[in-house]
This record gives sequence, structure tokens and C-alpha cells, in this order.
Amino acid sequence: MSITAGAVASSGAHMLDIASRVTKFEKFYADAKNLDEAARWALWKKEYGIAAVPPTPEGEALARKQLDTAWSRYAALIPRLPTLEKNAEAAARRLFAGVNVLYATAGMPIHSRVVFFVGQFDGNEYTVPPMSGQPATVVMPVENPALNVQLAHELSHSVHFQLAGVKNSFGAPIGETIFLEGLAMHANKALVPSLPNTAYTELNDEPGWLTRCASHEPAVMKGILPYLDKSGPDVATKFTFGRGTTGMDRELYCAGWFAVGKMLAAGKTFPQLARIPEGKMIETVRAAMTD
Repeated sequence: MSITAGAVASSGAHMLDIASRVTKFEKFYADAKNLDEAARWALWKKEYGIAAVPPTPEGEALARKQLDTAWSRYAALIPRLPTLEKNAEAAARRLFAGVNVLYATAGMPIHSRVVFFVGQFDGNEYTVPPMSGQPATVVMPVENPALNVQLAHELSHSVHFQLAGVKNSFGAPIGETIFLEGLAMHANKALVPSLPNTAYTELNDEPGWLTRCASHEPAVMKGILPYLDKSGPDVATKFTFGRGTTGMDRELYCAGWFAVGKMLAAGKTFPQLARIPEGKMIETVRAAMTD
């Protein structure tokens, strides 16, 4: 495979580590081809176990459902994986450099990591802040047809986490996550320009989401406001994978798109917003939502 666990891109004080779990998936797929669904799931947990889902029992159930749904599509994907890996590595290096320009980090010690894996064709990925001796890490499926856009979003998270001293991960206070996701969506637009706004905000399986978000914006903002200080996996799930307070999915992203868009329209710059400390993100979002 073209990407190895030790691949590193370095430019001055900026370093990007690139790792791959694609070979691990290829072994799992070869071992699981003739198994029934239950045995296949057990082997997936033992040999692979990578999915962009919440670290909860509900997330595990979702991962199994996604695996079963995606299984028939993997046979056609396997021969394409070497090319997908090569392209993903090149995109990661290019976009990491772009994020550092956007956030004006010249001369600063920025260290991020990308782990490429084979996902469930759901266009989902995530980033975690520095922890357990690892730098801020992006976990990205190589089969994502919108890889450039999604990788720009996640790499912007990885640099933002370092500039703002972010420690929280999934289950962070809702106001903080609104700010993080809002900034990443708008950074994404700056890094991969000239696409419709839906490219930066919608998942693959939810066309029309941004239109619904815009039409529900006042209700979404009003409903989510009392939750800005609340944290934990249950409330995080409610406003991401769940139905929020208006019955709309991903209300947190809807609020973030408009709140951070308002900050940028008022004259704030990406370098300024990226340096707002983690402890001040909630009050920053509250001010934008209530002004």
C-alpha cells in the first residue's frame, strides 16, 4: 500500500503523521467473506473495529447496521483501495498546509495525525484532540467521494484544537461543539472554495438538510440555547445523530453554521476565531446567538 504507518509530512514547525488501517481491513474482509452476519460482526470487532460512530452502545449498534448495509459494496471497492490511499495521502499533505496558512500558524509547532481507514460508505469521519501521547488525530475513510471537502473540515479541527487548547472530545459542552463545528465548516469553505454551501454542511445521505436548517434556524437557535453548557454523550447524541428540540437532525451543525457565519460577517478573522480558548467558546457562541 502507498501509505505506511510511518509516513510523515513535515514543513518547518508543522508536522503531519499519516497512518493507514486499510491493510487491516483487507485482511478482515478476506477472512469474513464466507461468514454469516453474526460471525462477521464478531470478527469485525476482533480484527478491525473502526467506525465513525459515538463511543456508546447506540454507536456500536449503528456500526453493526452500517457494516451489514455496506457489505455487498466492498467487493468492488477492494481493487480501488491502492489508488484511493495514494490520493488521500496527497490530499492530506496539501490541505494540512492550507489549514496552517488559513489559521496563520507560521513558526508555531503544529503536529497533527491522519489515520485512513475503510468505512461504511456513510461519509462520516471524526477528529480527537491530543491525548494519550498522540497528536490531534483525524480518522478518515478513504472511500469517501467527498474526501477533499471532509478532510479539509477535519484537518481544520486538528489545527484548531492545538491553537485553542481543546481537551474535550465527544460529549463536550454543546456550546463548545457548536463553535468547533461551525468554524470547521466555514474553514472548509475557505480551503475548498467554489462549491455550493451544501458541500460543506450536508452528509451524503441527507440532501436538502441545509434548506431545512435555514428554514428552522430561529427555532433551532431558541431550542438549543438552554443546552449550551450541558455536556455528556447523551446530549451530544441528541444534537448530532438525534433529533434535537425541533425534530431536525444535526441541529448542532445548523446552529454552528449560522453562529460562526455571523462572526465572520461581523469582521472576525479565521486566525482570531481559532485562538479563542476552549473555556471561552460557550460564551462566544451565546453572544452570537443572542445578539
